[in-house]
Amino acid sequence: MKFNTCFLLLLCSQLASLEIKEYEARYSYESDEISINGVRKFEKVDDNFVLSFKARNMIAKMTFASTFSMINENITTKNYLIQVRPKFVNRDQEVNFNYDNLSIKSDGRDSWKSYIDKDLKPMDPLNAQIQIRLNLLNNMKEFSIKLVEIKNGAVEDNFYKIVGEEICNIGSKEYECIILKRQRKKESRETLYYLAPELGYMFLKIIDTGPERTQKLELLEILSLG
Repeated sequence: MKFNTCFLLLLCSQLASLEIKEYEARYSYESDEISINGVRKFEKVDDNFVLSFKARNMIAKMTFASTFSMINENITTKNYLIQVRPKFVNRDQEVNFNYDNLSIKSDGRDSWKSYIDKDLKPMDPLNAQIQIRLNLLNNMKEFSIKLVEIKNGAVEDNFYKIVGEEICNIGSKEYECIILKRQRKKESRETLYYLAPELGYMFLKIIDTGPERTQKLELLEILSLG
C-alpha cells in the first residue's frame, strides 16, 4: 500500500485577517492503490491554528495534521504529523520546526535534520494550502511557495498559475471554480486544483498526475463553515 503524502494532504483552510472561517468537510480520495473518505478540519486551538485530515476504511486509518501560527497573513509552521495504520505501511512521521536554532527535524520513516536561513519560513504540505488561498484572496494570479520536502528536508519552490475556469458540482450544488496549476521543475508531475471563489477559494477538487499514478481528491460535503 502506498500513500502520496503531498497529495493526500491537499485541501482547504480559512483564516482570520481575510475573514477565512473555521470549517469541517468530507472528502473522497481515490488512486490505483486505495479509495478512502475522510474529514478535513480547520480550527483555532489556543494561540495556534490546526489543519487536519482524518480518514479510515476497512484496511487503513490515517491522520495528517499541521500546527502553525499566523500573524498578519505570515504563516509560521510549528509541527507536521503523519500517522498511518496498519503499522506495516511504515508511514508514521513527525516534523518539528525550531526557529531558535533555525532547524527542522524529522523522526519516523524519513528521519533527517536540516537547517534553514533566518529569513526563511518554509511551509508543510498542509498549511501551504492556506497560503494558496490567501494568495488568491489577495488577487494573485501567479506565485510560488517554498515547501519542505518531507522525504529529505530540502526546501523547494513550487510554482502556481491560474490556467482556466470550470463548473464544479458538489451534490446538487454548482460552483464556479478557477483552475490553478502547480509545477515543480524537478518533477514530471502536474497538479490541478479546482477552487471556488464563492467559498473563499475552498478546494473542491484536486487531480494529481505523475509518472507512477493519478490521484483524485474531491469535496463530498461541507459539514460546517464558520
